[in-house]
Amino acid sequence: MDLISTSSESGQLTVETSSLIHADSSLIDADSSQCYSPSNKESWKSIVFQSIKEIEDFYGNYAYNTGFSIRSMLKSKNNSQNKKSDKVHYVRYVCNKQGFKKGSLLNPNNRPTSDSPVVIEFVKVKEKPEERVGCKAGIFLKLDEVLNVYKIYRWDVAHCHPLHKPEHLCYLRSFREVNEVQGQLALINSKAGMSMRTSYEVMGQGVGGTENLPFRFSDLKNYLMTIRQKEMVVGEATVIQEFFRNEALSKPSFYYDIQVDAAEDIASIFWADGIMQLDYSLFGDVISFDTTYRTNNQYRPLG
Repeated sequence: MDLISTSSESGQLTVETSSLIHADSSLIDADSSQCYSPSNKESWKSIVFQSIKEIEDFYGNYAYNTGFSIRSMLKSKNNSQNKKSDKVHYVRYVCNKQGFKKGSLLNPNNRPTSDSPVVIEFVKVKEKPEERVGCKAGIFLKLDEVLNVYKIYRWDVAHCHPLHKPEHLCYLRSFREVNEVQGQLALINSKAGMSMRTSYEVMGQGVGGTENLPFRFSDLKNYLMTIRQKEMVVGEATVIQEFFRNEALSKPSFYYDIQVDAAEDIASIFWADGIMQLDYSLFGDVISFDTTYRTNNQYRPLG
């Protein structure tokens, strides 16, 4: 389903897509041409959705044109009687700045009271700006068990932070994506010996600059590394583990550790022989020089 939303001077949004006919004429399918105002409940209370994908497309399209990024907050399979079912009954999408980071002083519950002693520590720490600032914007839907469709029952539109300008919409996190064509082009370039940075800039030249790409350099890097990890066959992992196992048997001081992710794929590898451990005990610091970073076909830092 392709949703096209445009803003009008009255603050309404127009959703234009292919229309579907329903037996209940009082309901408006999300696929039909419809003008609605998020702040006006009467304009959207009759809109229905056939699937969660339609909900995500609908709210994502609204968020993109409004100037904020979204994330999924709730997909509950508990029905109105709070019993588990096979289908999602409650859905909630929120602004990505919803809530607070754990321990954040932006959260009123974490702020010190007047009776609490104030401890000032002069420690220079480079901190990233907090992304979650307690925004309340979001959309709430529930499943109509009779009609088997999702209906909006609450829509909070107020944001407590500035929205993004139209020229910056391509950098919204929930809408940045390396599509299949761009990903395959990056893979072909890497096999030809081209670095990720050069490949990124070449793709940017095709659209008038890297600022016009629907993703950042970090997104391309993560995409390629994910592809490489999936391509790592069991044989390669077995060879590495066998090598480390033999080294540990022949050299008592040899130490290694392999970390895997949730999908049981190798995420990181660490090893240190006796000389490495002695050097560390004398100097304390570790410096790793990777001579193949961004140049090998596997994109693995094993220089």
